[in-house]
Amino acid sequence: MIDPRVSVIEKRLKDVNRILVVSSGKGGVGKSVFSSSAALALNVLGYKTGLLDLDFQGSSDHIILGEGVSFPEESMGIRPFKLSNGIDFVSFSLFTGESALPLRGVDTTNAILELLAVTIWDELDFLIVDLPPGIGEEVLDIIRLIKQLEFILISSSSLISVKVVKRLAALLKNMNIPIDGIVENMASDSSSYVADMAREYSLNYLGTIPFVSQLESEIGNWRKLKDGLFVDYVSSVIKQIIY
Repeated sequence: MIDPRVSVIEKRLKDVNRILVVSSGKGGVGKSVFSSSAALALNVLGYKTGLLDLDFQGSSDHIILGEGVSFPEESMGIRPFKLSNGIDFVSFSLFTGESALPLRGVDTTNAILELLAVTIWDELDFLIVDLPPGIGEEVLDIIRLIKQLEFILISSSSLISVKVVKRLAALLKNMNIPIDGIVENMASDSSSYVADMAREYSLNYLGTIPFVSQLESEIGNWRKLKDGLFVDYVSSVIKQIIY
């Protein structure tokens, strides 16, 4: 029996022009900072932008942007929380605050289904989806539930990170899921692992983002982040995808 929420999700997303899913094989590669910065970059470029944080156990986009969030407005569903910069934001942290959300298996799938089915997105040019690292339930569910999506892969220069993101790229390729390209974050001048992988899998190499020493001092303040060097690098990546 088909869950009726699946068809509802398509209707909820009908006014979203493009859905960019940010994913990585391993944690610790800057995926959430990239996702939040991508939403900021698109917002600065004048696009109506949404940010969906699906990292259940480590939701942090609101922390990166320095936004206090509260329970969303309810009216025949829920409305995204409007951040002070105008970005529409949805996360399980809207419901759980700083409490843990211990889910596994079918509970994870049901939580994603419910969140996507009840969220009423307004017209958006871009929706950035921040997935948890790895190839778990959340990744597979998003692929199944959202038809028109594009993946942006994030990896550090580490061989370990590249080896794991290769598995994700292979999965997406085998499922004919569009991949906009791969970004090398916290890049090392001495490493060519990510560029080599991009060639091996015929992926767009969207460039490198070096380690930005001042980034840590900008975390928690979206205004500082917006004007900082890291978002400049992210904006260059995003422009390759949207133009």
